[in-house]
Amino acid sequence: MTAPLVHTTRLAAAYRRFLSTGSSPTFAAQVDESYSAATLSSLLRRGDVELRRAAALSLGMLGDHCSIEPLGRALADEDRGVRFAADDSFRALLVRDAAPLHHQQLLQVMHLNDGGDYAGSLAPTLILVDQAPRYAEAHHQLAICWHGLENFHQAEAAYSACLWHCRYHYLAWQGLARCRTILGDNEGALSALQHCIEICPDMESARAQIRVLQRRLRRTGGQS
Repeated sequence: MTAPLVHTTRLAAAYRRFLSTGSSPTFAAQVDESYSAATLSSLLRRGDVELRRAAALSLGMLGDHCSIEPLGRALADEDRGVRFAADDSFRALLVRDAAPLHHQQLLQVMHLNDGGDYAGSLAPTLILVDQAPRYAEAHHQLAICWHGLENFHQAEAAYSACLWHCRYHYLAWQGLARCRTILGDNEGALSALQHCIEICPDMESARAQIRVLQRRLRRTGGQS
């Protein structure tokens, strides 16, 4: 009895080679020869598990602004491997989604925020947002900066601006919830966290925040 023919695609074959060799540049080059970002986005939505994983990984290397929303939807894929690959690619594209100069400015701002130098980060972040107003991650970094400086009203506005440009930015939803909690809007915080886990079911920290807020709302009879 002969073994059944295994139908495969160039994408699946390239993905299997990548899993074997770990060579990202080779994988990207092989996929780029045969697939557009639009086709990869379509496969991410309707392909089998292997193709969805491969498409999610590919879009982080070859995708563009239009790839962010399909990757955002894939953060809630039923397969954990797809979700993880989509998350890595989604965050990579958010950072890359601007002109090279603005991308470099963002990396500098992120370095300052990661180091807790919010006062040093504020001016360059404000300049970046002014120069690239559609850059969702720039608004997110501004929100982080205002949050670190304990200006929670400004932080809330910046998180909201980020979400206006990218509604799948689950970290912005979580940051918005933290601001609303501090400002006494527990019901608004709970709503933001529910959006967060609808987008990214793997956010266990958001689930923990939801449990805390639900207990607090029960104690206060639902009053914020």
